[in-house]
Amino acid sequence: MNFSVPSTFPQDTFQEFGKLASKFFPAVLSDENRDDPFQKQEHFERAWLAVRYRYRASSEQNEAFKVLFDNATDLWREWGADEEQNYKLEQCVYHFFMNCLSVFDSLAFCLYFVGAMIDPEHFGHVRNPKSITLKTTTSAFAAAFPDASITNHLRELLEDPEFKRIDTIRNILAHRLTGRRNVRSSGTTDSDGAYTQIREEIWYIPGSNEKLEFGEKLIQRHFEEATGLLTTLVSVSLEFVKSQKRE
Repeated sequence: MNFSVPSTFPQDTFQEFGKLASKFFPAVLSDENRDDPFQKQEHFERAWLAVRYRYRASSEQNEAFKVLFDNATDLWREWGADEEQNYKLEQCVYHFFMNCLSVFDSLAFCLYFVGAMIDPEHFGHVRNPKSITLKTTTSAFAAAFPDASITNHLRELLEDPEFKRIDTIRNILAHRLTGRRNVRSSGTTDSDGAYTQIREEIWYIPGSNEKLEFGEKLIQRHFEEATGLLTTLVSVSLEFVKSQKRE
């Protein structure tokens, strides 16, 4: 497949997961596949591909943000007085969090259809794909495979502080409010009369308690955390399909 992903993506593990998981589905040209009203195989394949698309997009927004930051004018650095620059940076932040959360949503969607091929009873949302989320996938795996490591990991992911941070910021940016660079200055005078000025820069998102330190690595920090979470989830997903392997 002529599509490249960043070197940080767990490519080999993800490819093996996709190859083994696809064996749970009927052959592409079989009557069983063509006559499936729920298009389970197509949903699985598109979601699998979406994980790679969204991850690459997240990486590209991270790199674009760093380039914009490096090339900013002195006037903007001091006062933020460049609305075009503010817009471009905000777009990078916005699209990063959109795509970053979608990486996990897409993999959860993909896993749901794998689970449905193994245990149809507990994965009834194949009839209504709009209802499939990370939470519904976790619930289905908990019911069908309560002792599987992937089930425990899905639960832990939902409670992971970094994942919750990405989810919260994404939902705010998607539905109502935009972020913006905010510069705060304060000062203190020591007992000897020396004055110390403190300058703090954050990416302020109204409605969020998250404090995003503003700088070249604003996105990079979240990208690295997300990569770690994804790498682990892909690994346990591969472990799961191996445990259910069909020859």
